[in-house]
Amino acid sequence: MPFLRRSSLAALSLAMAATVGAQEPVRKDPPRDYSAPAGAPYVAEEVTVTTPAGHTLAGTLTLPRGASRAAPVGAIVTITGSGPQDRDEALGLEGYRPFRQLADSLGRRGIAVLRMDDRGTGASKGTFRGATSADFAEDVRAGLAYLRTRPEIDARKLGVVGHSEGAVIAPMVAEKEPALAGIVLLAGVAQPARSALAFQLKNLYEHDTLLTVARRDSAIAAIPQRIEAMMAADPWMRFFLTHDPAATMRRVRTPVLILTGARDQQAAPEQVVEQEAAFRAGGNPDVTARVLPGLNHLFVVDADGFPGNYRKLPPPVMVQPEALGIVVDWLAARLR
Repeated sequence: MPFLRRSSLAALSLAMAATVGAQEPVRKDPPRDYSAPAGAPYVAEEVTVTTPAGHTLAGTLTLPRGASRAAPVGAIVTITGSGPQDRDEALGLEGYRPFRQLADSLGRRGIAVLRMDDRGTGASKGTFRGATSADFAEDVRAGLAYLRTRPEIDARKLGVVGHSEGAVIAPMVAEKEPALAGIVLLAGVAQPARSALAFQLKNLYEHDTLLTVARRDSAIAAIPQRIEAMMAADPWMRFFLTHDPAATMRRVRTPVLILTGARDQQAAPEQVVEQEAAFRAGGNPDVTARVLPGLNHLFVVDADGFPGNYRKLPPPVMVQPEALGIVVDWLAARLR
């Protein structure tokens, strides 16, 4: 979920930002502390997951204390947004580690969480560059398969939580894993991401105070051609900009929670209505959808939601408690 930078040329290559970001060079971040906090009612275990493609993914499994073969617990796999992400989906904003927040909250409610570094990122093996959303979906399925091998995990109570691009990948996983007990889509889209990219680029140019009116209008008019050039250069971009999330959603019957912030300027809040409609059109009877006031694409309180201002957010930058609580309560009702 790379940042959308203010420079107009750099922004073109990064304009997908959290929802639909052009693939950046793979990061090799310094080691992070993934251990459980002192006194937590869960343990944090470092694990490796082998994928059908042959590479291994490094992850952390947070497991409630007392989970056992005799008393197995439900579990989720987290799915990061676009760009090479570590298992916490840390973005360089002080305090922002949304999947660690989620794992902690769920662990305290008796639900296990597997969060993994993206392929080729952090401690995971494999190659990130050139992989598509469909490839990442298979990595998530490998995580689910791993959970099914653990005697402490109840294989009947598994789910996934995806943020940004991860919210597009989650229905792809659910289509192939119809036994999942629930999926959560955070700041996703229903339309092919080409529409979201056009929305982001237009928003970027309209906020760029360095552009004259004439240059701004010219840049906006050239957006379709720029998108075509980006698609031609990148297999991931070609897949993601042409994949139709709504078509996949119509084939999914898994219970689903859809959340977006009202100030999200990367995945338009109106997409919540379209996502809900797509699931319901396919006959899904268990769909919950909400737009949360005052929150940006990161589910952080924000005055305007413009990604170029993320670094101005006061630290620590953390997922707003109401949003986190909605997700945790919804999952607890289905996985416990």
